[in-house]
Amino acid sequence: MGEAGRAGLSPQVITLFNPVPSLRARLLLAQGDVDAATRWTTAAGLSPDDEPDYPREPAYLVLARVLLAHNDPGPALTLLQRLLGAAVSQGRAGSIIEIQALRALALAACGDHAGAFGALTEALTLAGRHGYVRVFADEGAPMRALLAQLPAARPGHQDTAHHIDPGYLAALLRACGQAGATPPHRRPAAAPPGLVEPLTDRELEVLRLLAAGKPNQRIAQDLFVALNTVKKHVTHVLGKLGAANRTEAVARARDLGLIP
Repeated sequence: MGEAGRAGLSPQVITLFNPVPSLRARLLLAQGDVDAATRWTTAAGLSPDDEPDYPREPAYLVLARVLLAHNDPGPALTLLQRLLGAAVSQGRAGSIIEIQALRALALAACGDHAGAFGALTEALTLAGRHGYVRVFADEGAPMRALLAQLPAARPGHQDTAHHIDPGYLAALLRACGQAGATPPHRRPAAAPPGLVEPLTDRELEVLRLLAAGKPNQRIAQDLFVALNTVKKHVTHVLGKLGAANRTEAVARARDLGLIP
């Protein structure tokens, strides 16, 4: 649909036709630009009083995050409850996990720690079956703080951490710590022996995902970048490591201590 055809459409319909901006708005939030993300939700005509539908779920999840960033958890909870009801009725496990994770943060912000631990445990119980990590790691420091408190929660809090695999919980804590860390400005690191040029932070991220066996398309989704960008990063990684393929690159990186 061209610009002329969209001219008479409401912001909600435009959002439905073009979901990409919601990913950009979420990336803005991850970078700490709350004002820009807020402007996007306003321009898109989103309100916590809406009755959100499934195609626009990502946009409304951005709105919930914006409300939490503004320390306004009440409207966020109202919106998330509507989203959760729809996701449960349609059996969408991925949506349920993400919504429950955000509900946990919103409940904690409201001071309802029992409810927060309950929502988080439901999200973790379902997420653990599928190995979800990113959905929690993307929430950074607030999620890490909540996860860290989970093992000490009283059993009466809906059996909180007692059915969560400790290894899985530890992996989530590490991932949240990495996602929430803001690297300081510093001089480029010296290349380790055997490596002519050091890898950038982004190239190291790509390298870790390669080591995890992720294909380019999945890496692009995980890092919120274009597929061609991932391909360029992979080419740079192979070149700097002097590797002919991914397997050789991962093996060489491990030999150099770049990845575990």
